[in-house]
Amino acid sequence: MQLVLPKGKVRTTHIVLFPFLLQAISIVFPIFLIMEITVNHQPHQLKDTCSVEQMLSIVLSGAVKGIAVAINQTIVSKSNWSSHLLKEGDQVMLIKATQGG
Repeated sequence: MQLVLPKGKVRTTHIVLFPFLLQAISIVFPIFLIMEITVNHQPHQLKDTCSVEQMLSIVLSGAVKGIAVAINQTIVSKSNWSSHLLKEGDQVMLIKATQGG
């Protein structure tokens, strides 16, 4: 059985197999919660606990050099990327530095 919760969160519950047996066999499945964030105006679903660093490795296919990250209009220092955890509904803006003239 699968229950769909608001904002894309999914929770699975246990299923009773062979209820006709004297001792029903019950299988419990783990619960995986998924959060939805917005990255540069695009929705992304991530596991419930995800750092900025983990999000970047999922969202960006290449290197993260020259990237600035703002979450809910607040810049997050690169030194805090591994410890800053994202929350449901966060608005993330990725800004890539480019050179030119």
